[in-house]
Amino acid sequence: MRRQYIGSCKKRLSVLLSAACLCTLMAGCKEAEEEVVMSEVIPVQVQKPEAGKLTLKNEFMGTVSPEESVYVIPMVTAEVLSTNVSLGEEVNEGDVLCKLDSEAAQLQLASAKAQYDSAAAGVNSAEVGYEVAQAQYESTVAQLDAQMGGQKNLQMYQLQIQVDSVHSGIDDIYEQMSDLEEDKAKALEQKGELELAIGDAGNYVNQANAYVEQARQNYEAAVAAVTALEPGDYDIFQSFFEPNGRYHNKKDEYEYDLKKAKENLAAAQSAYDQANAVASQASAAYNQATSAYDQLESGIESIDDGREQLDGALADTYKSLEQAEAIKNITEEQVYSDTQKIVDANKKAAAMGLESAAAGINSAQVGVEGAQVAIESAEYQLDMYTLKAPISGVIEAVNVKEHDFASPNTPAYIISNKEAMTVTFYVSEGVRNTFQTGQKVTVDRNGKLFDGVITEIGSMVDQNTGLFVVKVSVGRPDESMLTGCSVKISADTYSQDNVLLIPYDAVYYDNGQPYVYVAVNGVVVRRDIETGIFDEQTMTVVSGLTTEDQLITSWSANLREGAEVSIQKEKSAAAEDAGDEE
Repeated sequence: MRRQYIGSCKKRLSVLLSAACLCTLMAGCKEAEEEVVMSEVIPVQVQKPEAGKLTLKNEFMGTVSPEESVYVIPMVTAEVLSTNVSLGEEVNEGDVLCKLDSEAAQLQLASAKAQYDSAAAGVNSAEVGYEVAQAQYESTVAQLDAQMGGQKNLQMYQLQIQVDSVHSGIDDIYEQMSDLEEDKAKALEQKGELELAIGDAGNYVNQANAYVEQARQNYEAAVAAVTALEPGDYDIFQSFFEPNGRYHNKKDEYEYDLKKAKENLAAAQSAYDQANAVASQASAAYNQATSAYDQLESGIESIDDGREQLDGALADTYKSLEQAEAIKNITEEQVYSDTQKIVDANKKAAAMGLESAAAGINSAQVGVEGAQVAIESAEYQLDMYTLKAPISGVIEAVNVKEHDFASPNTPAYIISNKEAMTVTFYVSEGVRNTFQTGQKVTVDRNGKLFDGVITEIGSMVDQNTGLFVVKVSVGRPDESMLTGCSVKISADTYSQDNVLLIPYDAVYYDNGQPYVYVAVNGVVVRRDIETGIFDEQTMTVVSGLTTEDQLITSWSANLREGAEVSIQKEKSAAAEDAGDEE
């Protein structure tokens, strides 16, 4: 600040001297004076601008407050029975600060516990009732299931007997059919034998008939021969006698022939009779065999008829079986349906009793839960009569004492956590825009320095100050950091990097336009420049100069554009700053 003030004085003095010089020239000696000044060589000091970075630090005044501060407010109005802490005392979270008269809350808690015990007893009773109802329900269901099964089994047993009877009839029919098949097989075997016998008998009859026919023919021939040899026919035979008188020999021959013819006739007659007898026997056997065959055919037809009847009976019996099975199924369904309705109704009644018992448990449980809520509420109310420290910290205010009445209208205690303190200060909008949360600052308390960090930057203008609030957190403070005390905050505000740096005192102004003087070949040249930020010693140049320019840093009343100068010594900006500090 001192150097800034001196620099300002230098500029003001320069302006005054220039004005005085101007007045002198205007008084009549203007031309002569200009020649003298122009011919004067001004000794100057110069330095070259250097590229670098300039950061500005600003200082602000702030107020200290605990980073965490809690008001302990009673939740009930009651007499203070005892206090355990005093002003300035350190406490830990959960420490008892004071106790209030809690007799009414204790009575309420005792009443809630009594209600809970009664409700719990009701739950136990309801559970016993439920167990009894459960046993009754299970017994009823078992009895009903047994009843249903017995009725169903009885009906089904009777129907099964009918079905089994039909099955037995079917088995009998199959047995009869098997017998008929055996009889038919035997009849067919006999039929075959009779067919062979009939065939043999027919052949025998034919043979016998042929034998009879031959015997008949022989008989007829014999009869014809005998008839031809009758005495009446003797003369006929004489003509056949030999003429030599052998008559008597012919007669003997004739007689002999007649005798043989009669014998043959008798034999033929006998053979004929025998043949007729054999033919009659053969014919009778044939007729008998034919009759037996016809009877056997009739018997086979009867067997076939019987089989057809058995087939019909079997079909009828199967129909009866289907009907019996259908009746059995229908009856089973009917018995099941009717019995099931009764059983379901009785089960439903038993279940309703069980549900009622369960509802009793639920109702009792609701009572227990309500009683538990009442206990918790009473315990919560009872806790209100004991004030405890919500945080660890220092007692900074005590507003209650024994036998006073605490109320929710007044904080009983104020506890501050001084493990970290907050410094609050106010800045303009321009400065605010240079800050960032997390930015590090330095806090000065009576020469003792602390590290701080910006934690909050206000986004709205404070109506009282017209400024923006900024808060800084200071970790690890000591006893010097008292609540409400004032501190000084040092913070970097503006910064420009990679700019030209020149001495603050080397800059002049013409109607607000900054300019400097540079030495070019021993002659003063004015350069208009664009400046940036500056502090007490240094200013940044945005444009108008280079690092090769010889900036005139010393002051002279005769310094002006075109004046001749002699460079005495070249100093850098850093060297200039060091010399100023000396």
